[in-house]
Amino acid sequence: MWRRSWLSREVLLFTGFSAVAFLYAVGLWVGLADGAALGALTLLFGFGGVTASACIYRVPSRPAWNTPLTLVQFNLTALTLGPLFAVAAIGTTGLRWLPAAIASVAGAQFVVLALRFFRLSGSDAIELHASSRLLATTLRTPFIARGLLLALGAMALPLFSTRPIVLWLAFGIALAGETIGRYLFFVSAVPKHAAAPYLGSEAA
Repeated sequence: MWRRSWLSREVLLFTGFSAVAFLYAVGLWVGLADGAALGALTLLFGFGGVTASACIYRVPSRPAWNTPLTLVQFNLTALTLGPLFAVAAIGTTGLRWLPAAIASVAGAQFVVLALRFFRLSGSDAIELHASSRLLATTLRTPFIARGLLLALGAMALPLFSTRPIVLWLAFGIALAGETIGRYLFFVSAVPKHAAAPYLGSEAA
């Protein structure tokens, strides 16, 4: 079903990712000279799998998900947590640029979060506007917490110190922020109702 199903593509891509990542790890362990090709292939499969995961949620029945920003958000999460975990695990030797790169990606996440919220708030669609009201009222506390944890874990701490304990703390905080973000992704999405076009015309 891989020709028609994003779920099947996700399974295939992450299976490929697991296999190639294993070979890449073994290559690094034994000191394989030409490990760059395997590393690039690992990244390719990884981003392919994350993109396929995001495409699963781009369905018309959930208007808040059915946007290219969903693909961007999923991949920015990978680009934040993956390098942050790597730098916490192996340190910054030879990678002193990585904390600044992680902070830049986190900054891009803030921009996407703002764009997504403004898109919801400014929409005439009932479901999208309802999602923005949820984030501004009922879900306001976790929505704010998500942004604060992202700023602290992926921006402030990695730039403040590259000590292993600080980087692990930063990863834990950033992971908590992304977990809250995924929770908000699901609970703030108002489903499309069969009567929505009629209600919208009546409201107008």
